[in-house]
Amino acid sequence: MLRNSYIPIYVMVDAQEEDFHLETLPHASGTARKEMLQRKLNQVYRGVTFRAAQFLLRERDKRKDDRFLFVALTNSEFFQPWLESIIAQQAPLAGVYNLPMTSQFLLQKLKLSAGDILLSEQLSSGLRQSYLHQGKLRVSRQVKLPTEDPEQLPFLHLVETDKARLYLLSQRLIARDTALKVVVLTSSSAAERISRDIQQEQGLECQAINLATVARQIGLPPAHVQQLPELMHMHLMARGYRPANLAPVSMIKTHRLEFVRKSLVAAALVIASLGLLFSLLYLGQAIDDAQEIQQLVADTRVQEQRYQEAANNFPQTPMPGLALETAAKVRESIHAQEHTPRRMMQILSAVLEQMPSIELQRLRWVLSTDPEFKDEAQAMGAIQASGISNNAELELGFVTGEIRGFSGNYRAALESVHRLAETLKANPEVQYVSIVQQPVNVSSYSSLQGSTTDERTAQREKAVFKLKLVLKPRQEAEALPLATLEAQP
Repeated sequence: MLRNSYIPIYVMVDAQEEDFHLETLPHASGTARKEMLQRKLNQVYRGVTFRAAQFLLRERDKRKDDRFLFVALTNSEFFQPWLESIIAQQAPLAGVYNLPMTSQFLLQKLKLSAGDILLSEQLSSGLRQSYLHQGKLRVSRQVKLPTEDPEQLPFLHLVETDKARLYLLSQRLIARDTALKVVVLTSSSAAERISRDIQQEQGLECQAINLATVARQIGLPPAHVQQLPELMHMHLMARGYRPANLAPVSMIKTHRLEFVRKSLVAAALVIASLGLLFSLLYLGQAIDDAQEIQQLVADTRVQEQRYQEAANNFPQTPMPGLALETAAKVRESIHAQEHTPRRMMQILSAVLEQMPSIELQRLRWVLSTDPEFKDEAQAMGAIQASGISNNAELELGFVTGEIRGFSGNYRAALESVHRLAETLKANPEVQYVSIVQQPVNVSSYSSLQGSTTDERTAQREKAVFKLKLVLKPRQEAEALPLATLEAQP
């Protein structure tokens, strides 16, 4: 008993105490639809425990309402002892289902879902006649067969088919000109006679299908189906073809809890399997990494051995290695502190190439920590360089030049000198530029000398000027962006 305590239980009911009711309701969905169906079921089947609503179709009129089939068991006392035993054992009751509602799936298997069909099934409880429209159940009834005499079966089928047709006409489920097709499921040898009598007497199309044929199509032994025809419906329900559940939520609570438990167990197993799989993958990767580390260690030892062999073959040096290293560092330090006027000359050369009207006469380059350092030398036409301090950070340059081909146009000479100064200021390595001497004395206190009529004296005059440049420290110049340095002329 404990071994089967978690197996879900599906109860199928085939009884005369049943009711089918067609209802049209406004279209809704979700929670609103559930609440509307529950309220309508309470109105139609007040006090009935086992009831359900099955959606049929959506109408095509302007409102497009939904049509439902309400199904209920009006009397459940005949199987109440079974329910009490199930509840007492706390067995997982999955649901209570009506047998004729399962017949919808049986016709789908037989590919007979289209049109209006009257299905006549000869079951253990009697003759079950169900009317289906487009594969959806509309109404069903159970008829007790008074005799099992094969000679009386064709007559009984004929009489009950006529009664069912008249009932459908009275309920306006079909019209007189409706092409109603009768499908007879029976294991009787008189199946062909039953079909022929219905066609001749009622004028209805009739198709007789042997239960053994149906059993082979759904995968059941024909002998079992002939003894108990309800096995067809039970087999379909076990395979997942389940109609609307008639049982209330309170009765199937144990089954739902069991379903949640199984879902959690399945999820835990999946997570554990994934964890084990990833652990194996990581273990394999760790083994591969360990092997690779061992190989690298072995390669390192081989390289160290080769290095030691090569080091042993080195020639003897007069000085130890530490002294050589110290000497190399001292040499690098001296080279880093070495200063030349190369940078100053490169800046001036680049600018003077663009201004051929200016001729360089003298350049003095000085290293000093004082940006106000003054040029006191008077020599002309020489390039001088001097060092003030080994720790000097500023490079100063005193540039003396002449306007080439000067003809007395002092305005042009002044503009050329100012343009030269501005061009030098635009260089990112230049800190500032000042004009120490203009090419002409522009002071208002200066006196005029000479004669305006002496052209040779005017031509001998020279437009001489003097500039002072201060370059930025090398650390700041080296920190300039690459794009800025590339933009230099």
